[in-house]
Amino acid sequence: MKKLLLLIIVSLIAGSCRYKPFVKYYFPNKKEGFPRFSKLDYLQGETNNLRAYDITTYDWYVKVDPEKERIAGLMTIEFEMEMQQDSILIDLHSKLKVDNIESSFPIKNWKHRKDLLYIVYSEPVEKGVTGSINIAYHGKPANISNEGPIQWRSDSNDNPWISTQTEGIGAHYMMPCKELLYDEPEQCFIRVEVPGSLVVVANGTLDSVTTKGENRVYHHSVLNPINIYNISFNIGDYEKITFPYTDINGEEQEIQVFALSHQIDTARSFYSQAPLHVKELEKLYGSFPWWRDGCKIVQTTLGGSAMEHQSAISMGSYFYNDYAPPKYSLKVNTTLIHELAHEWWGNLLTGNDYCDMWLHEGFATYAEALVIEQLYQPNYYGHYMWLLSLNVANERAILKPCGVRYNSWVSPKDGDIYYKGALLLHTLRMQIGDDEAFFSILKGALTTFAKQNITTGTFINYFNEMSKKDYSPLFEVYLKEKSPPVLLYSYDSTQSILSFKWKTGFPDNFPFKVVATLSNDKIALTPTNSLQQIEMKSMPIFNIGDFGYVLTEELE
Repeated sequence: MKKLLLLIIVSLIAGSCRYKPFVKYYFPNKKEGFPRFSKLDYLQGETNNLRAYDITTYDWYVKVDPEKERIAGLMTIEFEMEMQQDSILIDLHSKLKVDNIESSFPIKNWKHRKDLLYIVYSEPVEKGVTGSINIAYHGKPANISNEGPIQWRSDSNDNPWISTQTEGIGAHYMMPCKELLYDEPEQCFIRVEVPGSLVVVANGTLDSVTTKGENRVYHHSVLNPINIYNISFNIGDYEKITFPYTDINGEEQEIQVFALSHQIDTARSFYSQAPLHVKELEKLYGSFPWWRDGCKIVQTTLGGSAMEHQSAISMGSYFYNDYAPPKYSLKVNTTLIHELAHEWWGNLLTGNDYCDMWLHEGFATYAEALVIEQLYQPNYYGHYMWLLSLNVANERAILKPCGVRYNSWVSPKDGDIYYKGALLLHTLRMQIGDDEAFFSILKGALTTFAKQNITTGTFINYFNEMSKKDYSPLFEVYLKEKSPPVLLYSYDSTQSILSFKWKTGFPDNFPFKVVATLSNDKIALTPTNSLQQIEMKSMPIFNIGDFGYVLTEELE
């Protein structure tokens, strides 16, 4: 992240406009803590009359030139009009040049301005009418600090090795699309043309491989809704590894891993943990959602990063396990757990707007702790939550402004959608105090809202209804405030008295239990906004693993 900031600043000094959309995340409006948004940010991120069409299909053909680092594509978008309108707006980055546009409706004119493609029809199209538009384009996609949208690399054998990553950056950097998160196509076709010796791995099922001159075209189909930043492809000297797997319903499936040919043995050993993680996640959340499209893991150019590309998650190029308690022979990679968990949280249930991204990242991060809890002793769950708390910035609210193009992946201040989002879920679990009820709610949400986009408010209402208690004050604090609750306390050793109260917390009519640990005893306290006192033999310890994410300060 520091590297990204440095490159952004250097590039601005050099006069480049490439990084300007991202600088505002580092220099926000001091009063609100969020960036200052332009009219273009709102136009790109809000639902308006020009966006009043529902996409049903993306059919993307893209020819990739590894040597020149260029692409040439044809995007066919099928859609249904949601209101009578004579114009529509499509997202496409300015560095990609439009060659031709054809539509099922006569076009009066079109204009590609900045990162927006305006298309005006000769006459209004009626609500409910279905149509299509074909956009031919070409260009060299912008390079955002070597992070995407397309990473052009070579493997150790000098073979081209190419990956895509548009989360946060925007899929419009590599293809025409409707960038708004809520509008998922019902199906998607990805056809990638590459020089003949290379292999393409993309979302969905590989239907066929055809020859086109000296090149080959890989035809993939995704027969499920897919969110826009999940559409991806990977190109390289890949070989496939197959792990047989019996799913939660007793059906025989397979987990596929695509790794570079010269690292195939290392990959086979490292990814042998994948079936174990899928099994634990199915216990938590139900059947893996995308067996029809496949369960693929792809070794990519992303280094130590990864991406939750639906049915074809992108792992980085490193093989390392980052978590193993002492005396345990089983070592795991928590990033792999995280990305697999996204197949439920983020892909099966998707946020409605980029402001709702904690529904993706908070839940996937929390899944890391849950799988660790299941694989090892339960006390490692609490330890993992403590580790997550060390990464929380508490400088920006988790819930971002809605209806605006907001990038939660640029600034470390926005990283709380991961760590604090997970701690919010941990806090809910501890406050409910009934694991069966808590996990039933989470699993029920995935069933109720499967293949849908929901707002944060919808999830809160569902949680309150299923728990039969109004947890809105808790969500309000953890999602909308910069800081979590702060408990003030002091201990008088001469009189063995603990004094405590909220500095910032909850209304007095919302009981929140704080656990004070004293030797082997755990004492439940219910702080209010007024000072309380309780007799205690010695100074207690407040362990967030026991009750939730709360900061503590000494009472003056």
